[in-house]
Amino acid sequence: MDSTLPEPDEFEQLHSTKLCELIAAEIETAGGVITFRRYMEMALYQPGLGYYMAGARKFGAEGDFITAPEVSPLFSDCLAAQCQQVLEQLETSGCVLEFGAGSGRMAADILARLEQLESLPDQYYILELSP
Repeated sequence: MDSTLPEPDEFEQLHSTKLCELIAAEIETAGGVITFRRYMEMALYQPGLGYYMAGARKFGAEGDFITAPEVSPLFSDCLAAQCQQVLEQLETSGCVLEFGAGSGRMAADILARLEQLESLPDQYYILELSP
């Protein structure tokens, strides 16, 4: 197959094989069928083996992909403006909940912008499953 993707090294191949075997065992134990949700949960979050749980760098130039907040604060600034509008409508200064914060770059940029706008929330929570 002609591909521009790099070939996984021996360790990565072994890692992938272990995860595939674990998923196959789960399918067998479940009578031949698991939900797509369970499959993705294992593929992404299985301790020590899932994509986000295996320890290799995922974000940035050395990782598998890069997100908008890693390139520029522009996206975070736009979200901060929306947060400010919502927070101004609340009787208290409220809180923000970010799902899947990754490196935390967007959280830092949003909070910095909200501070400039004098609209910091009482709390800023992050829900992140990966280490």
